[in-house]
Amino acid sequence: MNRKFIFFLFSFVAALPAVVAFAGDIKPVIREEHKISINGVEELWRLEWAQTPSPACGPEDPAWSTCPCTGFAFGESEELTLVRKRQGQKDERLSLTQFFSDEYDSPASSSTSKAVLARWEVHEKDYDDSDKPDFVARVRTRPVMRIMNFKDYDHDGNSTEFMLQVGTLPCGKLMSIIVGISSKNPHLHVFSSVRQPKQPLTLQARQEALRKAKAPIKMKDWQCGDHGSEQEVELELVAQNGNIHATRRTYECKENGRGKLLKKENF
Repeated sequence: MNRKFIFFLFSFVAALPAVVAFAGDIKPVIREEHKISINGVEELWRLEWAQTPSPACGPEDPAWSTCPCTGFAFGESEELTLVRKRQGQKDERLSLTQFFSDEYDSPASSSTSKAVLARWEVHEKDYDDSDKPDFVARVRTRPVMRIMNFKDYDHDGNSTEFMLQVGTLPCGKLMSIIVGISSKNPHLHVFSSVRQPKQPLTLQARQEALRKAKAPIKMKDWQCGDHGSEQEVELELVAQNGNIHATRRTYECKENGRGKLLKKENF
């Protein structure tokens, strides 16, 4: 056998353990963690990146102010997991990356989508200051944004869930899900409507008004003329005793506004 080949093979095998050890050294990165009291018991909830995240819609990226980056600027991207820690109990883990679908616009949209979270808040003056030489440095000095803002969206009497943006639709529609636990399902999960218990309920971020509403709320998902739309879509939501009911109504568009009802869907 050729001596050069034997030397190469020996060198490769000798180096292999070091490569494997290096790969095993990759550890999750804590993005955010909070203590939460549930039935008088303190728990720790944590958002974990699989490894150090990459910038997404960062202040150094000229695209940060475009529609797909709305709600994600100035952010970061990687595999994301929600972890729930309770004393005396096995940790619960819910992969959140799976909900960042390619059907939405986002800075991580691809066949191998990853999760995206905003890291630093966008200020109104940023649109005028982005060309200044110290802009990126100044953005990076801002406090890290909180993602887990616990509220009672399903009106079961417990503020044990939070809204998470998972994508955008044209232009600037922040598509979001509700994540947490409920009296009906005490384990980590993504919330659904009564009619579609196996489908995540996806809302626009502004529909978080659901948490305060004591009566059904109606909001337009899509207006007449929005990106040339010839139909208007309205979503009605109501939450009672841990149940979220949703109804979608589609109307025709006329020159003077909304026309007749075309379709009604309870979901």
